[in-house]
Amino acid sequence: MRSIIQTIHNLGLALWWGGTFMGTLAMNPAVEVLDDPDERDKMVDEGWALFQPWAAGGLLGAIITHIVLRRQGPENASTSYKTVARLKDLLFGAAVASTLTNMAMGEYVIHEDPAYAPGESDDEVANVESDPCLLTQQGLTPAACAQLLTGVALFAAGAFLAISNER
Repeated sequence: MRSIIQTIHNLGLALWWGGTFMGTLAMNPAVEVLDDPDERDKMVDEGWALFQPWAAGGLLGAIITHIVLRRQGPENASTSYKTVARLKDLLFGAAVASTLTNMAMGEYVIHEDPAYAPGESDDEVANVESDPCLLTQQGLTPAACAQLLTGVALFAAGAFLAISNER
């Protein structure tokens, strides 16, 4: 039973992280080939809108199975196992926070600046400090990278816990 739960957990994390990776590092830059800014906006907006329910489901599944797996942990867990398990709890909190932040920032930009296209050159922006929408646009990539790094840390913590659990 534990292996089925672990598989669901890993698939949920892979779905959440993999889709975010693909969207941030492939889809957003790829829309640059579209000449029409309206088409770029539609492509990005629709792509992320279609992915978000899958990402939310994957992350939710990973969190639920993480809770189940934590309850089935080793009886005599080492201090390092307990520390990494607590760290993974915090990382899931960071994953939820970063996901919600990215969703909110993306929605804000799409609705406030209809001409926005991911990957736009910031060189064209004259006065960024006075435009909250432009500041938000600039924050999307670092926020997405933080989300991706959180995912890497979740994978690493999960690997440590799985190896420790096998002992």
